[in-house]
Amino acid sequence: MRRNILFILLGLLIFAGLAPDRIAAPAYSLENGTAVEKSLLGLYHPAYINIEGMLAETGKDHITQQTRSVAALSGAQKIPLSSATASNAELVYTTYLQDSGWQPEVQEGAISGGAALPLEAVRVHLTHLAEAGSVSYRTYRQDSGWSGYAKNGEAAGVTGAGEAIEAVQFKLTGALAAQYDLYYRVQTGRFGWLDWAGNGETAGTEGFRYPVEGVEIVLMNKEQAFSGKREQSFIKRVEPVLSYSSYLTDSGWQEPVLNPEQSGSPDSSQSLEGLQAKLDSQPYPGSISYRAATSENGWFEWTQDGLEAGLPGTGQRIERIEMQLTDELAAYYDIYYQVHVPGLGWLDWAKNGETAGTQGYDYDVSAVQMQVVQKDAAAPGETAVAFMKYVPKPPPVPVVPSVPTYPTGPDWTVQDGIFRTNAGTNYYVGSSYIIISIAYQRVWAYIGSQRIVDAPVITGRPSMPTPRGLFAIQPYKESPSVLVGEDYESPVQYWIPFLGNAYGLHDASWQTQGFGGDLYLYLGSHGCVNTPYYAVQTLYNTYSVGTPVVVY
Repeated sequence: MRRNILFILLGLLIFAGLAPDRIAAPAYSLENGTAVEKSLLGLYHPAYINIEGMLAETGKDHITQQTRSVAALSGAQKIPLSSATASNAELVYTTYLQDSGWQPEVQEGAISGGAALPLEAVRVHLTHLAEAGSVSYRTYRQDSGWSGYAKNGEAAGVTGAGEAIEAVQFKLTGALAAQYDLYYRVQTGRFGWLDWAGNGETAGTEGFRYPVEGVEIVLMNKEQAFSGKREQSFIKRVEPVLSYSSYLTDSGWQEPVLNPEQSGSPDSSQSLEGLQAKLDSQPYPGSISYRAATSENGWFEWTQDGLEAGLPGTGQRIERIEMQLTDELAAYYDIYYQVHVPGLGWLDWAKNGETAGTQGYDYDVSAVQMQVVQKDAAAPGETAVAFMKYVPKPPPVPVVPSVPTYPTGPDWTVQDGIFRTNAGTNYYVGSSYIIISIAYQRVWAYIGSQRIVDAPVITGRPSMPTPRGLFAIQPYKESPSVLVGEDYESPVQYWIPFLGNAYGLHDASWQTQGFGGDLYLYLGSHGCVNTPYYAVQTLYNTYSVGTPVVVY
């Protein structure tokens, strides 16, 4: 009886021409002859309606006699009532929650899921069909792609397999598609509720492995205006783009470049005084953090996202850098970087906070390269020697042998100032001399019977051997010095020539695999004797021009 009275009253209002002024948004429809306010689709707050004395709330697993809830979508639009709305199609759906199974069916406008559990499948069907057609839908899983279309209550997705849905599509077919629009949105593990998609569009994410945790669907007559937000219903992961710039001593800030291009001037004498880096696009939350060090001040504080590192414009030159990604970005990507050092060239790639450059050699960085790659992917190049640090070693403590009382080596002796080998070589060297063995790849130096130096060396490669014979330190010593050849120009700290100014002993910071053994066979010099820093430093400071040098 109450329904009949309400219907009669509503008919009188319409007949009197008052309905258009009084019936305002959300919207109304006829349910079994009763006018019911459609206010169930509050986007974030529960909305309540009273249907025949019963209270219903959106977002619950089940809503008794829930109606088409377009209130939050239609805004202030006035929806005229007509007898045709009594035969409108109704939408019912359910979702399969991981570790929880199929949920109770809900009617359109309600949330299915929403319990922070991944969805594995969905089922949708229509009731009260007055038009021909159906609802079709499919799901997207990152490891399997799109499923085939299901329809009218069939399951889309795979239940019990542990593979969550990341995106969905819903659409109507047949005459239904001509009369109705279908709108839907999803709640994701990272972004929360996304905006509304409609009529076959994609709702959800791709490439993040963020599961769908809730679904909400609305069926609307095409004459109803949809006012739900539709800007971002689908988010697809994009690869991060890193841009960076360097400040050069004589040129200032350079134009930014994108990874993995070079920034700086590897072919000039200019050095880096400042560095900036930022992410122009990124798929996950996080930052790029970096710092620089100079020989004068050591490490500066960490900075990030386009801020300056170093002291640009002060003449203080960067000699090493460190870089890293932060937050969720660091869980999915690695950052590699390398620096160019004049005299050494491009060092190898450093990674995720490691140091790139040099320390203690007074070398500067002249250029830098960076590259962001997916986590645990192959490095963009060699990674063995990204950083070189000079650690000074004290000269060895002189040891006076008890027996014999004269200097001796593996195949030589010096008695009465005469150097002799087991093979019969004889040179007069006096009481102060330097001996270099090609066979044993070693240098010895004595003053009387006191051994001053005993160290491994690297002599000339087989194609460019170190000359053998009796020589002497001449015509001068030089510190520092630059070795110049046809295809190289190498700075060294100590240069002790013994044959013209072409062959001599010198330090070799580029020899990063050590000295001695058979390294000269494939890392040999152009004929000079590459000597550890501490040994050549002692030789330089101890022996004067004219000191005999034996190479045998």
